[in-house]
Formats: sequence, structure tokens, C-alpha cells
Amino acid sequence: MKNTLLIFAFFVCALANGQIVTSKNISDNSYGEKKLKDAPKKIYLNQFFVNYQLVAASSEASAGGKTRAEMAVGMVGIDVETMQEITDNAYAMVVKKLNDAGIEIVNSSVAEKTDFYSDWTKAQGGTPSKAQLLGYVSTVPTGFDFFYKKMTKDGKTKGAFIVDTTPALSKDLGDIPVFEANISFQFVTIEGNSSYVTDATKMKGVVLYQIPEVAIAKSAEGFFGAKIETSRVAARVVWKGGMNGSGANTILSYSPKGSVEIPGVMEEKKFKEYVAPSMSYNTTYAGVSYTNDKEIEVSHQVKADPAAYKAKTQQALNEYLSLVVDNFIASLN
Repeated sequence: MKNTLLIFAFFVCALANGQIVTSKNISDNSYGEKKLKDAPKKIYLNQFFVNYQLVAASSEASAGGKTRAEMAVGMVGIDVETMQEITDNAYAMVVKKLNDAGIEIVNSSVAEKTDFYSDWTKAQGGTPSKAQLLGYVSTVPTGFDFFYKKMTKDGKTKGAFIVDTTPALSKDLGDIPVFEANISFQFVTIEGNSSYVTDATKMKGVVLYQIPEVAIAKSAEGFFGAKIETSRVAARVVWKGGMNGSGANTILSYSPKGSVEIPGVMEEKKFKEYVAPSMSYNTTYAGVSYTNDKEIEVSHQVKADPAAYKAKTQQALNEYLSLVVDNFIASLN
């Protein structure tokens, strides 16, 4: 009996070690879970966005203005079609879990008739976009309908990502729980600083494949235009209420604790650029990376293992979404 228990404990530990997304690296920001037992066995899938970083670029100028460093890091080895496939697979998994639990998924045609979406535009997923977040490919499941407030000339949608007005949408749908997810995968971070004393400028890039708490999209002048964008990572179910912000009766909400690291996918690398006042600035390009149909010259390249990227990204995404969906199903019973 003792040996049996030891073997069982070993296998439990082995399974736990193989898991990427766990309760230890995900923050539970939920409240009102017990109230969900009174909710209808229905749900509206409102948002399902997954963003994959392909290129990161940043620049830094010294305080004295004498030096400027620039860095652009591109990932190679993964095509956009693989990213879309990962998103589609995760969506199919979510739908199956809900269907198997006897939960009705409300159609987008119902949401389209609400006052909430009366002045919004409906679109369908399946076409990866490079316009949504700097250096990222943004995906929505193939055949999945979503709404946006407006669209810029370059195709970036406004109002499509997680917002605090969702309790009002739940109310407009007849007090039906609403599911939303905006998840990003990031492979590199770039930081820069300059010295007030020497007027030199430094740039540092660190490769770490992860689901960040907040995706940070930086751009360097000459690549995407000098600016920074952020995208909060979260997956949640919102139920009932009419007010913005914390006006919901129940929110099941989960986000990474700092970051969820995904090992064994990218080659381990660190990059540095240093420019002193005595040096002339000249970026050396290592190659070309692709973001959809656009070529971007990069100073550094990072190779991803195609098989590991597909398998582990799929695993992490499925585990993250399962955490939300399984807890939602359990709360209804």
C-alpha cells in the first residue's frame, strides 16, 4: 500500500511539473463566485483575442542628446498560420467544454440586437492582423464574431478589447454571463538607459518566452514610429449588473502573476548595444523578420523551435482558458 501511494505521488508530481499555467503563477481576481449558482446555464463569448509577439524594437537617446542607441529583435521559425491554428484550437476546446457541461452558447446575432452594441460593427475572426498591437500578430478564432467601436485607416480596431462596460452588456443580454479573453505571448523585452555623466546610451534585450501580465509593445523610430503600447492580459467571465467597473454581481477573472514563463521554446540570448559620445551611431542589421506581409529589418534574430513553440504555446493557452471555464462550470453547480 505504501509503495502504491509513493508511485501515485510520483505521477502527481510529474504531471504538476509538466503543467505550465498553475494556480501559483495566476492571480485570482474574482469575486461573487457563489452567486453564479443562480445564473442561467448560458454564456455569451464576447471577446477572444490572442496576440503573438514577432518583433520588438526600441530606441533610447541620451539626456545630452549626443548619443542614441536602437535595437530591433525579430523572431524567426514560426509562421502566422501556426499562430492562427493555436488560437482556433483553443477556441474549439473552450466551446467543447461548455457544450459538454450542457451550457448554451448565445449567438452573436442576439448580441447584435442589444442596445449595448447598437452603434458597433460586427466582424469575423480568422484573419491575423499586424495593426492591433505594435510588433504583434493579433488573432481571433476563425468564424468567431466580435464587435468593435471603430477602425483606424491601418485596420486597428478600437473598443474591441476588454472594457469595464461588460456588466451592462450582460444585463442587456438578459443577465447572461459574458466570457472575455485577451492573452499575449511575448518572447523578448528591451530596455534602454543613458548616463548623465558620460552621455552614453545603452540598450539591452533579454529573450524570455512568457505570458506577461501586461504585454508591452515598444517601437523604435524608423521601424514602427516611436511609441509604446500596452495590452493587459486577462481572461474572465462577467455576470449581471448594469454599472461600469465593479458593477457586476460576479466576475471570475484571472491574470498572470508578473509572468508565466514557457521554457524550452526560444534559444536563450541576451543582446546589448552601447553608444558613447566618441562613437558614430550605425545600426548593424542581422536579417529580416516578417510580420504578415511586411518585412522588418532587425539588428538581432531569435530562433524559435517550431515544434516546441506550437506544442507549448497551445498547452499554455489551453491551460489558462481551462482555468476560467472549469471554474465557471463548477460555480454554476
